[in-house]
Amino acid sequence: MSTKKAAAKQQLHEMEVLLELARRISTIESLDELLETIVAMTAKETGADRGTLFLYDDAAGQLYSRVAQGTKYREIRVLSQAGIAGHVFTTGEGLIVPDAYAHPKFDRSVDDETGYKTHNVVCAPIRTGKGEIVGVLQMLNKHEGSFTEADLTLLEAMTRQTAITLRNHQFVEHMKVSRQQEMRFLDLL
Repeated sequence: MSTKKAAAKQQLHEMEVLLELARRISTIESLDELLETIVAMTAKETGADRGTLFLYDDAAGQLYSRVAQGTKYREIRVLSQAGIAGHVFTTGEGLIVPDAYAHPKFDRSVDDETGYKTHNVVCAPIRTGKGEIVGVLQMLNKHEGSFTEADLTLLEAMTRQTAITLRNHQFVEHMKVSRQQEMRFLDLL
């Protein structure tokens, strides 16, 4: 197959995945369920064993796991510049790591804490429409082989959807709060 045909096939697959994701999340109201769906679909489509969605906690200067598949721990926290996730967060560049333990940015403390062994990683920043990085989406341990550029491209597309989902949810929450304030004001009158 020519590289042009392969690229077109990959792009078509990416569009199909994004349409399926949009269809699935259109019926979900809970932010946690929305984010879990995004991580689960991304892990499935990239062939990853599990995925983690980290969001930035500005007050603590840390990334925290909003969704962490396969872990019994409630939350994973890492410094915003530590490890592969921190590197991707601070540089704003997606990264493919074929051998985690050989990579200088890999922080094995989470593996030590959870008992899970990371072999390979693909990670991309979650960037708002205004360009602000609010977190990262990371996939671990591809079932067959190592992560590819196609996996990173798909992951980046999923992070764009994640940013839109987060923004829309924040907008809806803001509207609910505004509505409640208006109702209280009207009650006073």
